[in-house]
Amino acid sequence: MLTRAFLLIAEPRWVRAIQAVIYVLMGLGGAWMLSAPPESFVQALGSPLAIMFSLFVIAGSTFGFIAVLPGIWWLERAGILSLGTGLVIYGAIVIYLGSSTLTSVVTISLALTLAQRWTLIRGADLAPKKITPACVAV
Repeated sequence: MLTRAFLLIAEPRWVRAIQAVIYVLMGLGGAWMLSAPPESFVQALGSPLAIMFSLFVIAGSTFGFIAVLPGIWWLERAGILSLGTGLVIYGAIVIYLGSSTLTSVVTISLALTLAQRWTLIRGADLAPKKITPACVAV
């Protein structure tokens, strides 16, 4: 059952599965920010912008997760743009608050992950299909 589900993921399967986990973790972070935003974030942004930040992250991670496994790249790009917007807001907060080096490294790592994924999918709409001998016209 699990093997069959794994085979439904577009190639390269492990890369997409790892990216899906990243999207889930970012979505959980956005949900946590929405339910209980840190006081420092609310002071830095104000309550409406803290909510907007959380919604950007939740929406982006949802789009990314839905799109990454089957290879719906146009939807994943929308998710990456939303997550990128959230990361820019987060980066501004990190700079404003003078957060730790670890926080800065995590922010940069997430941004680089999104940038890498964007470069991989920037020119296509859907995952390419493999051409099998049965599909080739004689």
